[in-house]
Amino acid sequence: MPQDQYIQLDSLPEEVRKKVLDFIASLMVQWERKAPPEPTPKKRMIAGLAEGKVFVPDDFNEPLDDFKEY
Repeated sequence: MPQDQYIQLDSLPEEVRKKVLDFIASLMVQWERKAPPEPTPKKRMIAGLAEGKVFVPDDFNEPLDDFKEY
């Protein structure tokens, strides 16, 4: 908030200033209710759990026969 807005707020009569501050407080409460919840961090897998379950053939990087004519 620019400093001139602080000066404007400070120059208001006390009862009006209190109403403005109460209004700001009510807006903050509404905003906090609507704020999305903090995302919970995902649990990471333990390395090596899939060991022996995945097989990559030796010719994995070789061209496929299906694409020979291209």
